Amino acid sequence: MMNSNFEFREAISAAGMIPPDIIEPGKLHRFPGIGKKQSNVSGWCKMFDDRMGGAFGDWSQDLSCNWQAERSAPLTPAQRDTFNRQTIESRAAAQAEREAAQSIAATKAAEIWDASRPAPVDHPYLTRKGIAAHGARVHNSALVIPLREGKALHSLQFISGDGEKRFLSNGRVKDCYTSIGTTKDATAICIAEGFATGATIHEATGLPVAIAFNAGNLEAVALSIRAKLPNMPIIVCADDDAGTAGNPGLSKATAAGLAVGARLAIPNFGESRPEGATDFNDMAVHCGVKAVKQAIHGATVPVNTNCQPSEIESPSDVMPMCTPHHRTVILVGANEIQPEPIHWLWPDWLAAGKFHILGGAPGTGKTTLAIALAATVSSGGRWPDGSKASAGNVLIWSGEDDPANTLVPRLINSGAKLERIQFVTGTDGTGGKLPFDPATDMAHLHDGAIALGNVKLLIVDPVVSAVAGDSHKNGETRRALQPLVDLGAALNCAVLGITHFSKGTAGRDPTERITGSLAFAALARVVMVAARNTQADEGRPSRILARSKSNIGPDDGGFEYDLQQSELVSYPGVFASHVVWGNAIDGSAREILASADSSEDAESGQLSDSVQWLNALLVEEGGQLDKRTIVKLARENGFSERTVQRARNQLGVIVAMTGFGKNKTSVWSMPESGTAPAIYAKNSQSCQQKGLARMGKSGTYGERDQPCEVL
Repeated sequence: MMNSNFEFREAISAAGMIPPDIIEPGKLHRFPGIGKKQSNVSGWCKMFDDRMGGAFGDWSQDLSCNWQAERSAPLTPAQRDTFNRQTIESRAAAQAEREAAQSIAATKAAEIWDASRPAPVDHPYLTRKGIAAHGARVHNSALVIPLREGKALHSLQFISGDGEKRFLSNGRVKDCYTSIGTTKDATAICIAEGFATGATIHEATGLPVAIAFNAGNLEAVALSIRAKLPNMPIIVCADDDAGTAGNPGLSKATAAGLAVGARLAIPNFGESRPEGATDFNDMAVHCGVKAVKQAIHGATVPVNTNCQPSEIESPSDVMPMCTPHHRTVILVGANEIQPEPIHWLWPDWLAAGKFHILGGAPGTGKTTLAIALAATVSSGGRWPDGSKASAGNVLIWSGEDDPANTLVPRLINSGAKLERIQFVTGTDGTGGKLPFDPATDMAHLHDGAIALGNVKLLIVDPVVSAVAGDSHKNGETRRALQPLVDLGAALNCAVLGITHFSKGTAGRDPTERITGSLAFAALARVVMVAARNTQADEGRPSRILARSKSNIGPDDGGFEYDLQQSELVSYPGVFASHVVWGNAIDGSAREILASADSSEDAESGQLSDSVQWLNALLVEEGGQLDKRTIVKLARENGFSERTVQRARNQLGVIVAMTGFGKNKTSVWSMPESGTAPAIYAKNSQSCQQKGLARMGKSGTYGERDQPCEVL
């Protein structure tokens, strides 16, 4: 018996606790937990009745272990079943006693809290730490801080004037925290260990703070907050326990940040770090409140290390080139999510917090279109449909155009308020500029946007620059774009990515023509496409903007627009383009783009092929054929209707209408065939005088007459 007792006590001691001298079989014993005072009895153990095994643990550390006495032979199946049953019963008994003790503690906590009074501003601890009370109270001269889960009070922390801290005996700590500030309209929530640290962070940043009370509770609190606020950015604010083996403040904060996808803020004391300085309150005393604010806004994505905890001594040990921490899954009940309406910057076109794509062929003015949208947001101007924009700030991340000689002149010409436009670029930390790197700079962009405030639109041109991997692979593209999507949601701003059409895709659904992986259009809630309109009547805008996809509103309709170049009044010699909006257009994007110019056809050789094909077809058919048959045969041969129409113009084919009513049809004929009236005119005005519409592209005429289409 004594041998079993000794072995059991040795196992408990090896776990870092001091067990009772004598452990009676079948009885649950309580004793101080790891590193706890005699008054704290979070440790527990129970030896089985047969003395051949037992269970023990520490509630404060969520530690639970099994112990088995040395045996001369392995357990038989029956003995194994008995051992497992006793283990389960022992843990259940310990848990029941723990919950009973916590229930009693919660009742006592409520009584003390109700009997306490608001803490005076001159309480010695508050004065020493340089913080406000933030709802703390006083009981028997000690500062009292509540530990809650939701609204339920579970325990209290007492802080004496000289800083000594203790918890209410048997009170629950895990998952509990106290809050400073409100999450209403907050852009992020911070999680910190201690009350003074949390108060300092709130006072420096204005952000709400959840105080976890110890490093071991950071992850539990982070998981609890993530479940309640699934879309709220979280910043875990570490204590830097550089003088303690394993640096528990930093290692536990890192684990908490990685568990919920949060960012990590670490206090930076500079080269002359005071002895004993570990947290953000110490940093505020040594470096000032402004430095604390900068450190919190400079929080970065945490990384895990391959090191053992005992090897982590300072922030310099927690650097890149480390492996990811374990992941977790959070379940959120649908009944816990409050339905919200879509908030539109431009009704049915640009939605706050959503990702959008604007695509089109070269020469359609996609960047100038984006600049027009940015100008409207910055000035609170009118959208093409006449609705008024809510004024706000705009971020432009451009990898193709120079701001000085291209983008800013276009913004000026578009009527933008330049003070509300910010260009995104990376720096090397010394003032030197670098290309913006989404892999490393996204968190800094978030912080910059938060500091700027009221960001309503982020333009990324081209959006492929946000993809570090292969932009034609769905998986890589989705992973690369997700931080951009998340950033828009976190800032509640519309994100607009600019991209091109793929070559040789004319005639396909416009959404499918977006270059690269299908993930670009799949992730976007709204896809807009721009195209030339070579069939526009004289005096009408020559380009169109259409909506080809929307998961959150109408997915059709569009607007005519033109690009105009002009000299800036205040900057002689500086020219820039701007958008001039035209009328609204009805119909699907595919229908609207049927009359748009597909310049990639010419680039791919399709136009040349279609010219040869159409010429041969008309010759074989005696020089003329009705349009319906031609279009049908063209599609069978891989040519779009638009490409064949352009081939018709290049060949100088004459178009004439024959028949009446339902039998009315269009007949195409070669000029030399004589089967249709060949009507020529010197210019557009001559065509109009003859009641005809000039065919062919707009522009000046040479010596050759141009055919007119019978109206």
